[in-house]
Amino acid sequence: MGSAVLIIAIISGSIMVITLGCVWMGISYVKKRDGLTKGASQREMAALQQQVNDVQQEITVLKKEVKRLIRIAKGESE
Repeated sequence: MGSAVLIIAIISGSIMVITLGCVWMGISYVKKRDGLTKGASQREMAALQQQVNDVQQEITVLKKEVKRLIRIAKGESE
């Protein structure tokens, strides 16, 4: 009798662990798919911030180059 209860408990526990694991993986997948995972959002934000910094640097360089070209067009020396 005691071994039957133990076997039923082991089987029930296994089914519960498998079910909870599947639910957890499903929830995790949906969060990642929808972009709600905090780590992914932070990585994306860091990548976007780096791109913004790169664009700002390029704009600064372009402004200097345009000013230089305007001076050349006006006939001023560098």
